[in-house]
Amino acid sequence: MLRRDSTTRGRRGAAAIAAALLAGALMAAPGVARAEDTTVTIWSWRTEDQAAMEQIFAGFSAQHPGIKVKLQFTPDADYQNRLSTALRGGEGPDIAQLKAYGELQPLVEAGYLDAIDDAVPELKDFPEAALGGARGLSDGKLYGVPYSTPNMGVFYNTDLFAKAGVGVPKTYDDFVAACKALKAAGIVPIAAGGANGSAWALEISAGVVGPNIYGPDFYDRMMKGQARFTDPLWVKTLQRLKDLRPYYQDGFAGTDYTTAIQQFVNGQTAMFFGGSWENGSFKAQNPKLKFSIFAFPADAAGQPAFTSTFADGSYGLVTDSEHKEAATEVLRFIASAGFSQQFADMLGWPPARSGVTAHDPVLQQMMAMQAHSTPYLTLVGFRWQTPTASSVLQAEVIDMIDGKIAPEKLAADMDQAVSGWFKPKS
Repeated sequence: MLRRDSTTRGRRGAAAIAAALLAGALMAAPGVARAEDTTVTIWSWRTEDQAAMEQIFAGFSAQHPGIKVKLQFTPDADYQNRLSTALRGGEGPDIAQLKAYGELQPLVEAGYLDAIDDAVPELKDFPEAALGGARGLSDGKLYGVPYSTPNMGVFYNTDLFAKAGVGVPKTYDDFVAACKALKAAGIVPIAAGGANGSAWALEISAGVVGPNIYGPDFYDRMMKGQARFTDPLWVKTLQRLKDLRPYYQDGFAGTDYTTAIQQFVNGQTAMFFGGSWENGSFKAQNPKLKFSIFAFPADAAGQPAFTSTFADGSYGLVTDSEHKEAATEVLRFIASAGFSQQFADMLGWPPARSGVTAHDPVLQQMMAMQAHSTPYLTLVGFRWQTPTASSVLQAEVIDMIDGKIAPEKLAADMDQAVSGWFKPKS
């Protein structure tokens, strides 16, 4: 990504400096009225959350006379390109929803975002696991307010499980037995899809099954260079995705994420491998759907079932914003306990801030699962430079599951992709 040229910087530099000084000297406490309305624009890729977020920010505006929040939503597939293009031209929003970890760094390095460590003191109430996805790699500063630390598991239709006479599996063998029982009852066990540019959903499947194969310490071993993607434990993770192929729906290779979601939401399949963000979406799409979630089981009885977790993203202050004082108030609201509680209650996935009470039973289960967690390997560890491990996995995983290439081949390709840039931590 290219840095803005000096002409653009010169045109906006004086105004940006003046706004920053004004924000530091005249930062208004939440609820302080202004003589004139200020509209703060927020861009997001979470189209699924639009109704809830509009309601949350309408409440903010009611409590903060003088600040209006204008939300703009772009589908995920188009969002990053739209945001990057707008920021290059100095036409971006005041606040941008930001991807995490390596996907954040190009915007930081290009100077498109302000560090907010001092401007948003509420960040001290966030755990490091949430803040890690919002830190600049070179300076360690925070460039966003995290909103969620989701985890991954197996969503299941409780009615269909009851119909087939199966319960939540305690071991991998139990899981396979449940799949066989569901299939025998005429129920498709698992909805899976990654076609048409949605193979990230199958990458998530690796994040669902992997932790109980490679264990909670594998991430640290990978970061230290003590393990690689060619490690037998990672190859076994990929093999397991392939082994589960008989329990996916017919036409798996041509099914995309949206279609797979609809198959689960409409009660056509018993299970779906996904992340916490699906909870509120499932409820919105089918309020009558009875479902819950469990962590993919370990191989041996009595072993804890681990879940992958990560910082989903954050909301950051755009350097070229002309409304930094008001935008900072909005960010402080996003960092507040009140926002986090509303986020949990209305969207149903784990908020980034500590101290939130889960009222929704599915959310309660997801947060309980986080007691045994490990970082989502390919995202947290291997999306910092290109080619990413994710890009290779997503390009080849359907062929691997369908038997066109071996798991060892995909693992070797991932290892080769990151070997040119990944440097182990001492």
